Order: sequence, then structure tokens, then C-alpha cells
Amino acid sequence: MKIALVVYTWSETRGGVERYVFDLARGLAKRGHEVHVWSRRREGETPGIVHHEVPGTSVGHLKYTAFAKDVAKLVNCADYDCVHGFGRGFTQDLLRIGGGCHEEYLRQTKGREPGPMWFLFHPKDRAIIRLEKEMFAKRCWRRLVCISNRVAEEVHRIHGVPLEDCLVIHNGTDIEKFHPRNRVRAEGPVRLLFVGSGFERKGLEQALEALQKVQGDWGLRVVGRGDAGAYAAQASRLGRVEFAGPQADMPAEYGRADLLLFPTLYDAFGTVALEAMATGIPVVISRQAGASEVIDHGRDGLIVEDPRDPASLAAAIQPLVADAARRESMGRAAREKAERNSIDANIEKVIVVYRDIAREKGRSPA
Repeated sequence: MKIALVVYTWSETRGGVERYVFDLARGLAKRGHEVHVWSRRREGETPGIVHHEVPGTSVGHLKYTAFAKDVAKLVNCADYDCVHGFGRGFTQDLLRIGGGCHEEYLRQTKGREPGPMWFLFHPKDRAIIRLEKEMFAKRCWRRLVCISNRVAEEVHRIHGVPLEDCLVIHNGTDIEKFHPRNRVRAEGPVRLLFVGSGFERKGLEQALEALQKVQGDWGLRVVGRGDAGAYAAQASRLGRVEFAGPQADMPAEYGRADLLLFPTLYDAFGTVALEAMATGIPVVISRQAGASEVIDHGRDGLIVEDPRDPASLAAAIQPLVADAARRESMGRAAREKAERNSIDANIEKVIVVYRDIAREKGRSPA
């Protein structure tokens, strides 16, 4: 098939959406499909994939609106078996909602309803919500994929899309890249890992507060982009927190850890959870993460209903810090679960949708 992927930034490492598009493109090309990527910004080249630049501005609070309009001028859906859009746009056959609804993001992370006063001081939020509303009002897609049930519920509640029109396909991860062979066993403190850029949304404050209640010998490594200085006082009181910044070799980061903490305040999915599970380490995860939908509580991870409650978060962390055998048992179960949620399994589900769309368009999918 001839497939077009439309994404604002092409990058292997920048973020969850970008990494997913990269893995999808590579997987499609490996299966013999002709893959075209349309993007405003590109980090690096990828053999076997045709890149197209969408020229225009890449700064300012209207940059995503401008990108959506520019793509509409350049990309003709009739030229492809399927045009797959990632983000907020007007030109696609298949639209993937990978970041949830922006209104819900503001409610969960900022604790407020978006309104006139908020928009006055946050024009970027206003622009994104306007673009999102226009996109959903136009229903400019043939199929709609949500990466979790929580996202499908948001799309239904906020934008009125019937739930039966929201196909849920959970994210997958590269189970060869993230693998138990990367594990490095070590004596000493239990190695806790926190991964995420945007420390506020990912729940770092809540993690540090909960760890004040966790007994035993442990250390926390924080990986990702964020203002470490804002958490200096909390980290100082604990005395065993390391801010490592962004790291290129994430398989090694998971391999050196015993437990992932992911108490996010809002995440449409949160693929870091699957990456850790694929490496063979258990996850303490917030119910606010879509990835919690693939976890069996108590078997391959622990789900915290309210990440803002430090007592319940600490209660989930404590038994895993105290019991190495339980960590290992849950880690093995986590690996098994990740194998059922691989990126290859995800791609095969997406290809089924591509073929349905191609037939609907009168094309003959290979």
C-alpha cells in the first residue's frame, strides 16, 4: 500500500507521538509498504521512507493551525491508499487521537476549567482548543482511532463523537529494543526510576511527596526534560534523588532500574510504562494514564487511583521496595504483558484499518 503519515515533527526521540510515528513508519516500510511522511520539522533521515516538507512557520501559538491548513493545500488523499494524521488536522483518512483532548488536559493538570481569563493569558491553549473544535465539528476523517478508552470517552464527552465511532488501539512498544537482556542486577538500594518530560504533568511532585513515607534503602533517578530546580527542596529533604536530564539510551535506563514510578496527573497513554514492562520491571502507575488499561493490578503492575494522594501512592511503592522477590515476579509478568502489546501487534491492527479505508476509496490494497 501507499501510505502517507502526517506529523508536525519527524523525530525518533522527541516525544511519545513522534516516537510512535517513527516506529510505525519503519514497521510499514519493513513490510514492503510505500511510506511517505509529511512534516514541518524533521530530525534526521530514514532509509526507505519518502520525506516531504510542509513549508511554513514553526513558531508562535498558531503554528499548529497553520500546519493543518498548509497540509490541506499539499496533501491529496486520493493519491494514497490511506493518509494517516497524527495531531489536529483537516486532511486525513485515518485520524489518531494520541494526546487526548486539550480541554481535559487543562482540567487535569492545571485544575481549572479553560475560560476567557485563562485564554487571555494563554493564547496557545486558546488556539489549540479552537483548532480541535473545528476539526471535530468538520468530522474530517473516515476512521477515528483513540489510543485508550479514556481518550475515547473524552472525545465522546467533549466533542460528541459516538463511542462506537471511536476505535481503540492501545500503543505498542519495541519488545526487542526494550528487553530483559538489558537488565543489570546490583546490590544496594532499590533503584526507582521516574521518566517523563514535563515534570508537573508527570507527577514528580506527588512522587517525591509519597517517597517521604517510603521506608527502606532506595534511590530515585529522574530522567527527562524539566525544571529540576522547582523540586530542589523536596529532593534535598529526601537526600537520595538524582536528576539525570534527558537520556539517549533509554533501554539502558530501564535496564538499571528495579521499579518505574509513573504517577502522571494526565496521560492519554504513557508508552514509558510499556517500555519498562518490556524490560521486565514492574510499574506503579496512575489511573490517569491510559496505559493503566493494559495492566492487571497486582500481577504485572500496581495502579494508584488518585496520584495526588501521597498516602495511596506510598502504599503502592512500599511493598515493592521491601520485597525483591515480588518485584521479580511482577517484572516477569510485566514482560509477558508487553509481548502481547508489542509495536508489531499494534502495526498489524493499524494495517487492517488501512486496508478497509483503501477498499472504501476504491483502491486495491496490497
